Amino acid sequence: MQKYIDLAKEMGLANALPVTTEQIVFDPRVLLKCRWGCEDYFNQSIKCSTRGYSPQELQAMVQSYDNVLLLHGHDARALSQAVLEIERAAFLDGHYLAFGVRYCNLCKVCVVDQGEACPTPDKVRPCDQLFGIDVFQTARQAGLRIEVLRTKEQTQDRYGFVFID
Repeated sequence: MQKYIDLAKEMGLANALPVTTEQIVFDPRVLLKCRWGCEDYFNQSIKCSTRGYSPQELQAMVQSYDNVLLLHGHDARALSQAVLEIERAAFLDGHYLAFGVRYCNLCKVCVVDQGEACPTPDKVRPCDQLFGIDVFQTARQAGLRIEVLRTKEQTQDRYGFVFID
């Protein structure tokens, strides 16, 4: 995991911590925010499609991994790019089931939101909320900062996961 932690730091992320799937907090209430608090879910865009899996199936998939890297950054695009880069590095190291979870922020302007086809559908990864992951509790229990922001001037704490086996 140290190689991937170092890669995350090289990419400018604030933190990269190994955690276990037992340390990931799941809460079915997160699905309320996913399905009724996000404009993308209603549109069933590529960014948040369940692809036919139930929340229980998605949670079971996550819990089948032995190694998880919790990534913390402040820039949405940089974090999304880091998740993919670390996933790819793990894959190339022989961890062929490596998989990133992070809301897609790869493009400056999402053309999917404008009704067009995604230019990089192979790079879209599912959002953590889709899995029922309580990112706030997971980050806090790992000793990382995350708070509800009250103004746009406050620094955002953003999180992503890379599951590695």
